[in-house]
Amino acid sequence: MIWTHFGTYHRWPTFDDIDRQLWEGGLKFEKVVQQLCPALLWGLAPIIGQLPHGSQELSLSIAGAANCSSTGPATSVFLGMVRTAAAMEPAWRPAQSGEQPWLNHADMRRHPDIDSNLLTPEVLFGAAALAQNEPCFRGGSHNSDQLEWSLNFDRSIRPFADVRRLDDYWRIRERELGQERTEADNRPFSKHPDPVFTPVPTARTAVPTPEVKPAGSLSVTCNLHPLIEKVAAGRFSVGFYYDAVRSAFQAVEHRVAVLAGVDEVGEKLMGIAFGSKPDPPKITVTRSSGGSLESERNGMQFLFKGAMGALRNPRMHGPDDKDNRDEAEELLVFASFLMRRLDIEEEQRKAAASPS
Repeated sequence: MIWTHFGTYHRWPTFDDIDRQLWEGGLKFEKVVQQLCPALLWGLAPIIGQLPHGSQELSLSIAGAANCSSTGPATSVFLGMVRTAAAMEPAWRPAQSGEQPWLNHADMRRHPDIDSNLLTPEVLFGAAALAQNEPCFRGGSHNSDQLEWSLNFDRSIRPFADVRRLDDYWRIRERELGQERTEADNRPFSKHPDPVFTPVPTARTAVPTPEVKPAGSLSVTCNLHPLIEKVAAGRFSVGFYYDAVRSAFQAVEHRVAVLAGVDEVGEKLMGIAFGSKPDPPKITVTRSSGGSLESERNGMQFLFKGAMGALRNPRMHGPDDKDNRDEAEELLVFASFLMRRLDIEEEQRKAAASPS
């Protein structure tokens, strides 16, 4: 169902897309997904505490695709992409310091060991979509309207240099991810047990004493901004916390560049977009007025610049360290906050463009 949707629309389906199709066929998503395991599917946490947001994309791993019909061309080209990227990586000489190696359709057409009959735009796009979340690559970009794509990679592609069969690729993949992660991926999706409800007190039932939590035990939850959820949820749910955080702050950076109309990156971009002297900021992310406005402007500029310098840059230029789950959650919330402040600029522009 997921692959058919992708082949039709050149995009992965959302949870709502799949849930509705299953319901129409008399099936419940919760029951169906527990017959699968995380090794096959991206976009769901291994333990399903609650159903995904309706707009959450569900996509296939390369193992998931291998278990579908009509995916042979895409999986074959995927293996060619892996070999091609592994051959390119040692010779990569970036035009700008710290720039990651990347692969696109032109690179694929230069390698004779790949069947040229398979290199159609549709097959290449499908293979790239399967590759984006695989651990041998480091994400990428795609445009479903034009069937354009690119894949980022780094030294972690090297162990996959000679793979020509999916079982060889999967064996190396499991070795690189480690035993603990592999075992977790191969256990079926599970659901949190149903909660135990305390009966409503009656005249004959003593009212239970409320649990008193110690100071400092506050735990909060929030809904991430949709643009952060879109780029980070799939990676986070399968344990790629470092990539999830990196993708979140890349998304913030990209949105600032588009709104400001500035062809810069990182801290320099934020200085231009939110600087207030001598010219007013190009983007409004403040809510204060009066004497507090200048203070908030300066503070927000520092927050955006700090996010690039302290959080985005180290994850873009390595070394490829790991984020623990708790800190990754906190950083995604921070990225979500920055995105919501950028909504202020969007709302102002929409209001200015609408007829009075």
